[in-house]
Amino acid sequence: MDNGANYRSQQLALVCAKLGIALIHARPYRPQGKGKIERFFRTVRAQVLTRLTAADTASLTALNRRLAVWIEGEYHHSPHRGLAGLTPLEQWAQNAAGVRFPEPGLDLTDLFLFEAKRKVQKDRTVSLNGVVYEVDAALVGETVLLRFDPAAPPERPVQVCHQDRPVGLARVVQTYANCFVKRERPSRTLSAEGPAPQPPASALRLRELDGEAS
Repeated sequence: MDNGANYRSQQLALVCAKLGIALIHARPYRPQGKGKIERFFRTVRAQVLTRLTAADTASLTALNRRLAVWIEGEYHHSPHRGLAGLTPLEQWAQNAAGVRFPEPGLDLTDLFLFEAKRKVQKDRTVSLNGVVYEVDAALVGETVLLRFDPAAPPERPVQVCHQDRPVGLARVVQTYANCFVKRERPSRTLSAEGPAPQPPASALRLRELDGEAS
């Protein structure tokens, strides 16, 4: 890979490590180390970008569809000097047996979840991307690993791991109920002294004031 920010991200390194993929970056200012991909980009600019229409650039979906049509219909069937005159499709057919695929049943969605470490506060909460979540009371004072989808709505529960083991889900904190939970310091367990009280009544309505005045 080159040294762009997206290829230097911690998330990409984490996913590659889980899949057993070596993430190798080219030396800065040495494009020779990634000449094949640079040549592909040059071909795309010359053969695809120059032929795009307004319909092709109307949306990202349309652009991806146009690129896929070119790759499958033209690029894979064109002989390459770098492949000794073979087409990319022929070269793939000769070497496909050496390609390693993910294990059957591997949950790729779970594999690509983002991860962040947080310390559980005394009120058994953790903060993630500006949202406060509740976790199990036994984790108070511990450092946990939160696994989440950054594109998911905040209401979706977040996976919680402790010492490399899943220990449940973190949910958005219910602030009013949480402040009435009794905390026992020795055991770090939480218990409520009865049902949570109802929120204070709203201001008197004008109708009630009129009734009292009359």
